Amino acid sequence: MPEPPHGDTLQLVAGELHAIGQRLTYLGSLVQAQAAAQTVAAPAPGAAQAPNAPQVPSAPPPQQPAAAAQPYPGLAPQPARPRRLGASLEPSRVLAWGGAGVTLLGVVFLLVLAVQQDWLGPAARVAGGAVLAALLVAAGWWMHRRSRGEATGDAGRIAAYALATTGFAALFLDVVAATTLHGFVSAPAGLGTGLLVSVAGLALADRWRARPLALGVVLSSAVCAPLITQLPDALLVGFLVLLQVAAAPVQVRRGWPSLALAAGVPVVLAALVATAWGSAFHDPVLVVAVSLAVLVGVVIAAITAGARPEADRTAIGLLVAAPTPAFLAGPLLLEAPAAGLLGAGTTALLLAIWAVARFVPAFRGWLSHRFTTAVGAMAAIAAGQTTVTAVDSTSWATALLCEALVLGVGAFLLRSTGVLLGASCYAAFGFLLALAGEAPLTALLWHGDAPGVPGLLCGLLLVAAAVLLPAAAVRVGEVPTSPLLWSATGLVLLHGAASATMAACLLVADTRDGFLTAHILITLSWVVAAIALLLRGVRHKHLRVAGLVLIAASLAKLLLFDLATLDGVARVVAFLCAGLILLAAGSRYARLLKA
Repeated sequence: MPEPPHGDTLQLVAGELHAIGQRLTYLGSLVQAQAAAQTVAAPAPGAAQAPNAPQVPSAPPPQQPAAAAQPYPGLAPQPARPRRLGASLEPSRVLAWGGAGVTLLGVVFLLVLAVQQDWLGPAARVAGGAVLAALLVAAGWWMHRRSRGEATGDAGRIAAYALATTGFAALFLDVVAATTLHGFVSAPAGLGTGLLVSVAGLALADRWRARPLALGVVLSSAVCAPLITQLPDALLVGFLVLLQVAAAPVQVRRGWPSLALAAGVPVVLAALVATAWGSAFHDPVLVVAVSLAVLVGVVIAAITAGARPEADRTAIGLLVAAPTPAFLAGPLLLEAPAAGLLGAGTTALLLAIWAVARFVPAFRGWLSHRFTTAVGAMAAIAAGQTTVTAVDSTSWATALLCEALVLGVGAFLLRSTGVLLGASCYAAFGFLLALAGEAPLTALLWHGDAPGVPGLLCGLLLVAAAVLLPAAAVRVGEVPTSPLLWSATGLVLLHGAASATMAACLLVADTRDGFLTAHILITLSWVVAAIALLLRGVRHKHLRVAGLVLIAASLAKLLLFDLATLDGVARVVAFLCAGLILLAAGSRYARLLKA
């Protein structure tokens, strides 16, 4: 084992010597006080008092300092030494927790085997399991009383925690068996009884301040419950949700992040497995159970983040994991309208938490900035998933671009970088889907692939997004400096304007003349836009460069595409108009430079 550094060794020795000195000083003061009290109370032998001598009041014994109530007054508490890995692998602990796990598995196997072999009858099996669980809890209580005064990690306490864990887990599993296997109680009554058992076990852990007991009750019940139910159904999800609800007050009160994870992760995993299993069956109750699991997970994550800021990372992890079953349950278990409602409910829940933490003065600052940002990001993801689930695939681009505009307006008004990032992501995905759907490049290259009204609307939305998002970035103060981003924005703007122009012309006349007219207008609009940028760029280099690039693109289109595609009058009109506009702009630009 490596020895501590020389400086650390000297500090430890100095601390121990200081502590010994404090203890000796304290013992010396006690001995002096006791000796003085005995001297005053008992006079010296042979000394006779005069009959009429005045009584001299005896001096009261010296009062002990207030700090004497403490074991070692004036001694500052030493920092706790980090626990070594070997300390948790002591034979007593290994034997105690290993015995608890084996005993619990034995109870589970006994219940399963008794059902398979039909031993003693269902009622006797349930009653016997309850009696065994009660005896184990009583033994844990007795062991804890017997080990009073021991430290938390001592063998007696570990044995008490292991016995109590086994008892409460066995009682919880007995309730699960009585509900799912035998049907002695209805589902609501079984869930309520399971909640009471979980609350009792975790309340005992809170009273004993025993995190191992709390973790043992939750994990053992969550791990063994699927062995009893044997199906990932709604009842299993419901029982695990109750475990999470019962653990929430204790983990918030004591600040045990590991308990939050132990109670939250099994619920998410069970909900995901139940959703995949239930895709082959029509079970509305399973949808309700998954929705309840999502609601409880998100709310408990928010409460954990607000009440325990030091557990912020744990709360964010729970927040990210909690809504995932709803993302899967909607497409697999429901039709499109109902799946949209489930996704909209999840989105509304996340948006409500974000809005309360952002705008309500009473709760502003209650949640950390990181957690609030994570809530907003999950709300954006939930909204996107809801859009893809509820809307037909032919309208995905239009729907995402509409959401991008809404978020862009929000970013402009709130001056929020996070909202602007969400709007940019929506716009990017909307543009990529538009290229494959509502506004394809093929509609601009060949006649016959008319986009119609969806193409017109999608093109206008692309133009609006390409204008609004840079304006919001300027207002927020996050103006991108990369030429690549500005070039991508310009391409989106040009494609949107061209698609909208083509769709409008083809809606008026879906003929080759309409197609050629659209290309003439597209070329002239590019030339006009380039000249506007040049005129505005007399004093601004970036606008001047953008105008020159657009002029080059317009001339390239005119010579490479329009010259080969247009014919007759259309070709003459395009070249004449473009040339005259360029000549007029050139003379105007020259006068501006001389001014």
